[in-house]
Amino acid sequence: MIDRHPGRMHSGRRHLLQGAAAFTALGLGLSQVHAQRRTELILGGGGYVDPANGARKWVFAAVDLASGNVRRTDSSFFPHGIAIHPQSRERLFVFEKIGAGACEINLSSMEVVRPIPLQEGHAFYGHGAVSADGTLLYSTETRTLDGSGVIAVRSTATLEYIGEFPSHGDHPHDCRLIDGGRVMVVTNGGGTEASGHHASLAYVDVKTRRLLRRFDMPGESFNAGHLAVAGETAVVVSAPRRGLPNDRPGAVSVRSPGGGLVTMTRPAEVTARMQGESLSVAVHASGGLFGVTHPDGNMVTFWTLRRPRLLKVLELPRPRGIALTRDRARFIVSYGPQANLVQVSVGSLVPDEATRVGDTYLGGSHIVNWNSDG
Repeated sequence: MIDRHPGRMHSGRRHLLQGAAAFTALGLGLSQVHAQRRTELILGGGGYVDPANGARKWVFAAVDLASGNVRRTDSSFFPHGIAIHPQSRERLFVFEKIGAGACEINLSSMEVVRPIPLQEGHAFYGHGAVSADGTLLYSTETRTLDGSGVIAVRSTATLEYIGEFPSHGDHPHDCRLIDGGRVMVVTNGGGTEASGHHASLAYVDVKTRRLLRRFDMPGESFNAGHLAVAGETAVVVSAPRRGLPNDRPGAVSVRSPGGGLVTMTRPAEVTARMQGESLSVAVHASGGLFGVTHPDGNMVTFWTLRRPRLLKVLELPRPRGIALTRDRARFIVSYGPQANLVQVSVGSLVPDEATRVGDTYLGGSHIVNWNSDG
């Protein structure tokens, strides 16, 4: 599945602010932030090497984009995907990719509230979503016995397991609710080539559990990893399919309205650099473009959303997460061994070095803008 190489570790950050005291010191109580919207909090997972004993530590981090101040809390697993409760936005549900780790984090106190229990014979596969009314938590999970995929359903109040429905594929990874929460879009990573189980993009009716549409990944070489949806258009980024070497190419694929998944093959000198994986994706729907990170290719690619074609290649060392600012004027990219953040103008696609924030701990696969409405 995607993110085969976790973000590089770095030593502890100077002037680090942690926990509830950090909110007080910064004047950033959640109600203040949410009401006044004077700052933007960028969330994500990462890790570091403890200089005292050389031990590897995992963390969940929140970065004030304007000031660069960082808060973090230790985690027992490498945080991958984040789902935000739509009505109580301080409640975050965080998942491990391929493992038993998942928990609820309170952003106000920056504390782990409770773990999310895992059903026997299942593994969390990295992502989740919360129903529009805030009552249900969905998560992508795989049955470890045969690799078949399910969407587990839990109560957001108690985290009690309620049931599940099929992801209509193997090894599901990312998921998005669309159409007011009535439909879930799922990327199924698929099995090995020998299994004959293709990677796919599936649209599932949440109420009836019925498969509405399914689009297999073109060819046999790629899984289906991370996902962005804009109306009837979907963008899927991929790593090499299960069983293939990590140095094989990843991919960028687009499903346009009325069509199937089409993988970008041109320009060949750019797609050839997508070795290892295409990792994170962010869509600017109104601007008609999207950005994708390629850590092993040391680049971020930008593409048109309609009739997809390459717009620009931005050279950055090991870029990982990508998101948009609240005003949608800039992309935000995490990159490099110190987990830097930099903002890139949507208009020029040029990074603004004045916006660079270093030592953020956001070295995982994703960054999420807590203040963003979409």
